Amino acid sequence: MKDDQAKSRLALAIRAVLWGIPVIVTSISASSVYAANVYSISIAQTTLDQALKQLAIQTGTTISYDTTALAKIKSVSLKGNYAVDEALEQLLKSSTFEAVKLNNGGYTIRSIDIKPENSPKVVVLEPIHTQAQQSRNTSTIHESNSTQLPTISIKAANQQNVANIGKSAQDIKEIPQSVTVMSRQRIDEQGLKTLDDVLLQTTGVTREQLWLNNNYSARGLKIENIRYDGGSTASLQDRSNSADLAQYDSVEVLRGADGLFGAGEAGGVINLTSKRPKAETEINGTVSAGSWNNYRGELDATGSLTQDQSIKGRLVTVFHDQDFFYKPAHNRREMVYGALSFDLLPETTLFTGASYQKDKTDAFNASLPRWEDGADMHLPRSTTMGAPWGWIERENISVFANLQHQINDNWKTQLNLRHNIGNDNINGAEMEGAVSYSTHENQWWRYQDDTNFKETTLDLNLQGSFNLFEQKHDVILGIDHTNNQKDYKQNWTYYADGNAINRVAPPEWDYPPAAWETDNTNESRQSALYGSFKLRPIDDLALIVGGRYTFKNELAIENHNTNIRNTYTEDKKFVPYYGITYDILPSTTAYASFAEIYKNQRNYLVSVDGPGLDPLTGKNIEFGFKHQINSSLLASIAYFNIKKEKEAVYNTRASIPNSNSSCCYIGTGTMESKGVDIELNGNITPDWNFSMGYTYNKNEKKDNTNNPYNTYTPKHLLKLWTTYQLDQIIDGLEVGGGVTAQSKNYAKGSVRAFNPVTQKFDGAWNAIEIVQPQYAIWSARIAYDINPKWNVALNLNNIFDKTYYSTIGYPGYGNFYGEPRSFLLTLKANY
Repeated sequence: MKDDQAKSRLALAIRAVLWGIPVIVTSISASSVYAANVYSISIAQTTLDQALKQLAIQTGTTISYDTTALAKIKSVSLKGNYAVDEALEQLLKSSTFEAVKLNNGGYTIRSIDIKPENSPKVVVLEPIHTQAQQSRNTSTIHESNSTQLPTISIKAANQQNVANIGKSAQDIKEIPQSVTVMSRQRIDEQGLKTLDDVLLQTTGVTREQLWLNNNYSARGLKIENIRYDGGSTASLQDRSNSADLAQYDSVEVLRGADGLFGAGEAGGVINLTSKRPKAETEINGTVSAGSWNNYRGELDATGSLTQDQSIKGRLVTVFHDQDFFYKPAHNRREMVYGALSFDLLPETTLFTGASYQKDKTDAFNASLPRWEDGADMHLPRSTTMGAPWGWIERENISVFANLQHQINDNWKTQLNLRHNIGNDNINGAEMEGAVSYSTHENQWWRYQDDTNFKETTLDLNLQGSFNLFEQKHDVILGIDHTNNQKDYKQNWTYYADGNAINRVAPPEWDYPPAAWETDNTNESRQSALYGSFKLRPIDDLALIVGGRYTFKNELAIENHNTNIRNTYTEDKKFVPYYGITYDILPSTTAYASFAEIYKNQRNYLVSVDGPGLDPLTGKNIEFGFKHQINSSLLASIAYFNIKKEKEAVYNTRASIPNSNSSCCYIGTGTMESKGVDIELNGNITPDWNFSMGYTYNKNEKKDNTNNPYNTYTPKHLLKLWTTYQLDQIIDGLEVGGGVTAQSKNYAKGSVRAFNPVTQKFDGAWNAIEIVQPQYAIWSARIAYDINPKWNVALNLNNIFDKTYYSTIGYPGYGNFYGEPRSFLLTLKANY
């Protein structure tokens, strides 16, 4: 009770602080009168094209330049507070290039003839159509005595080819693994509101939908880990799929084992990049309305809070109220996110903040059963097998801080801290069991849950570069720690048989109940050292050697009903990581990487007397090519091969006295996943943005090559999204569309054969496959800039109203319809 009261007080305190931020943010407008758009810049010595890219990223400015012309020119380092004009002047002062400001606020870089006899240059700016952030007006340059380079516009805020999946922003081309960035631009264009929405659109990711949470896989392997702003690796929780994206700038997904930074399973890791305060005042408002009474409002305000711009703030609020296509479900969401940025010293910055999200879902969805022989019941898509009085309340609180210190031009250190608190309360009932043809009966089950979760992550690292043998080499050294605790109470009880066609729900249960069947606490602690050396023995070649040394790996399980507590400790372990990249051409990189897989399984016992299983082990090998078609369009192809060994396989059930261990298992599970990823992301032209990802995957159990390891993962999966500006026809008009297409997937189940004697399905048990055939879901978008500050957009999803199962389950449960045709109308204002 004291813990609950403490959490309630903490939640109220954080909400009070966050809701108090509007008072502070109202001072932004007053403070902005002093603002000269000065930014905290930190750019290490590199090539000029990379320096300009970093400047664009750090200031959110559109900069156009010819990558090829600037790639071989050395640039000076730059750190401190600069306006964009000043920063460009410093970066270009020793070159034969200059920057010209365009009337959209962006810049183009041109070469100049510096012969003293040349006459002064005259620059004439004329409006043309191109892609800018708000207005489509920019300029082309006509001049005498100068050379205009072919330019490509790069807008950092919309970059899909820069990832924060590691410990700092990296060019995807330099990462020797497959990484997909879902940018803020694409999130907005497709109307994606939650992490679940984004993962459904991410290359190579498949979803297994469950009634209380979702599982995600890549390459046939579960994605179990998540990071925030490149911090220590945390665990995906039941509530993670509903995380509201209004507080994040981008979502990055690395597919395959993340050996360096702590992902246990080989499916991949997710990184969420938080929205940061900006020096320049911006106030963005969004309202939307869609199918099934789907209404939402967002406010995003940022700007300087002091005259010298040393303190900046950002506030994001969301209110979302919606019904669903399955009836009578309803959800109500409140989310508030507040962040502050402090320039403590010219070399030291602090980014800190908190977020609060609460969801209340009534009549939440429950999966659909099938007939007793496994046949589809063809129920209406509005059907849910849950009780109409059922409800879920989920509350999430996060407090975080990032402290970064620039030691010198080449070295910096940063500390990431985050504390997440989650609370789930669930009261409901659902129908399960294959449905009888003759009686239409299956069973009502009641479910109640009270889960409290808290997790603290810490990451401290040093990163930088040094010169040796006239080459630059990069280093990352760090330590991280994750500590989480999950207290969960559950009741799962059969109530009575019921009619699956004419459903009459049992009465609502008292909550909280008088007693809990399950009352456990799981505590997990993991600490590790990690390091990575990127060595460049010659130009264009980089060798990455690193690893992770886990010196603490502990899991404790306590059963409060029996007062039994068990602790499972894994031995200290070093996991190596190797990578190589080679620039075949300035625009083309070949790469390969190797990472080990390692996961604790001590709580799975071989017998009642033990011992626990050895760790799951394996390897992840990937090689491929990445080609920079232009400064914002990246193509990649990768071949991957993943093998796992010694995975826990259920053997027999046994009760273990004085233990919370699971029994009994054998560590004989082996699997192999191999296939190909192909991606194309970025701007084909300034007016045409294109994102495409295709994955071929074959995964199988090696002890039986005819038996796939993960049948939910289709062999072929295509995800595509594109938009095109039609300013040539109507100024401010944009159209877009996309498709998600996949080959068949299926689930294996068991049913009883028809018995001609009894005329019932009570014969021998037979194995069956429940198949979702191949399908394609199409979507479209049309948007119009009413003026530079107002935009209206209409999204249509599942245009052809395809009926399909987004998740295939079993005869008794686990089948979920995909969403029918829907629309979303969105109005945005930007000031």
